[in-house]
Amino acid sequence: MKLMINSIKKSQAGATLIVIIITMIVLAVIGIAIYSLTYTASLNQVVAQRAAKAFYIAESCVRVAASEYKASANKNSTLISLHNQTFPMPNNQGSCSVEIYPYWLYATTAYNAGVSPITIYLPGSLPRVDEQSNEALAFYAGGLLKIKKTGSTTNYAPAVFSAASAGTFNAVNGMPVTFTLSSPFSVAIAAGDLFYLGYNYTSSAPAPNAGGNLILNIPVGDTNNDTAKIFPSSKGSIFVEAGGAISQYSYDERIINPGTSVTLTNIQAIAGAPAPIWPVTISAVSPGTPIYMGKSIGFRSTSQYGD
Repeated sequence: MKLMINSIKKSQAGATLIVIIITMIVLAVIGIAIYSLTYTASLNQVVAQRAAKAFYIAESCVRVAASEYKASANKNSTLISLHNQTFPMPNNQGSCSVEIYPYWLYATTAYNAGVSPITIYLPGSLPRVDEQSNEALAFYAGGLLKIKKTGSTTNYAPAVFSAASAGTFNAVNGMPVTFTLSSPFSVAIAAGDLFYLGYNYTSSAPAPNAGGNLILNIPVGDTNNDTAKIFPSSKGSIFVEAGGAISQYSYDERIINPGTSVTLTNIQAIAGAPAPIWPVTISAVSPGTPIYMGKSIGFRSTSQYGD
């Protein structure tokens, strides 16, 4: 697990200071590690003391949520219960609320092989396109769904979806997403199976080694850059499938050149995960190389502190 504050917004309204912390946690296949939290902001001397307290409250919420997730046996249920929770501070010293944005889905019911459509769930809400936005991710048609069956290490072929529609979050299962599959799964789906979202990407840039930048082309038809926005805007993870092998990587920042490319900076191996293949080689021609969003969680913690 990797933890890093990505962005902080602050505003002052009357005697109340509001601080928002956006955090990404990257989950490796094996092992858990936590990056230290960092914070930088320019505050005037008058609000600095209250800002520090508001930041401490927001940071505490993130740590509580991450700890509860780590300790839980039923992690999806824990994330669902944490989403939109508000935690009051003792002695009326403020409060904080947490929103959960997972980058994977899970099944609550079984489906036979070859079935379409299917409805699976996010154990939280749809991730936002970046830290400064409330715009939710959109699903560009032609995407891939990779299934990870409970208790199995088999690398199953992905399904291809032609449409996807997100419903409303509920406190039982999370947020439903219904996928219409143009190429359904060849294996039956069981409750508890996990799913990862991806696309086929091409690249016109040199293949990067560790520490380099991975530059991917945005498809011509993707006028809203949805295949670029799908990557977490910072401290995200991906896995690349090539030659029957799956390699996991983390990156620092996502940089979008609209209509042209998306760059993932400082590509690295994920600590605790199996060693990936270097360099990261992406096909230059269609249909491209499958790249999936890794198992990451976005935490948005909002604190309010006032006199």
